[in-house]
Amino acid sequence: MRKDMSKVIVERPRRGRAYAASSPPGRSEPLLDEDDEPLRARKPKRTKPARTKSLNENLAPLRRYLGKQVGRPWNKVYAEIAENLRPSSTVQQHVRDHVEDFVAIHTRTRKGEVVTTPPWGGERTLEHEYREFYVQPRTGILQRNKHYRSWSRRRKEKAAEEAREIAGRMREIDRRTQLHRLKDDIWWEVRLGRLTLANEADVVLEAGLSDLPAAQLYGRLGVRAIAKRQLSKADKKRFGLK
Repeated sequence: MRKDMSKVIVERPRRGRAYAASSPPGRSEPLLDEDDEPLRARKPKRTKPARTKSLNENLAPLRRYLGKQVGRPWNKVYAEIAENLRPSSTVQQHVRDHVEDFVAIHTRTRKGEVVTTPPWGGERTLEHEYREFYVQPRTGILQRNKHYRSWSRRRKEKAAEEAREIAGRMREIDRRTQLHRLKDDIWWEVRLGRLTLANEADVVLEAGLSDLPAAQLYGRLGVRAIAKRQLSKADKKRFGLK
């Protein structure tokens, strides 16, 4: 078994003086997401000298360690983790508490398919499981969930899906003019105006041409449709619409 496993699972490598000297004054290292990519948000400016050794707050070392244990019996993997992470250490106990955030431990086979039980109850298939690893219910072997997608990847996919959905129903010409394919499956030119009162008329919504809230329909708050015009074939051809 690897010596000093607790350091492998919990701590970042020792940076040393060279790293501290190369860091710009008044700046701290960036936080990382679960893909080890830097986040824009930074920690507050420190009032004390920065330590040259810091704990990995995003638990990425634990995730990497688990990835190297795929194919081994889960009981042995967890026993090694528990043996090397002391409950008396707040940080190491914190890591132990988060093991189940990465591994679906409670699993069973249902109609030939592996299903998991999240900590808060209910059941889900691996396709809808947010954790990267799971314990195979028949063999007890730690496996990688082939359907797993990281939080950042899911966020990007959701943003791309929303962009496709919007592109399929709306084009913005300028801040006051938009083209919309409304509920009647017809493309309309919609003129926008400021919404100053809550009960001001919206010609699109009043005509029952959309079930979307105004903010979602127009892509921003504080506007309403003040005029609409059905696009001609020439208009649709000019804007590349079908």
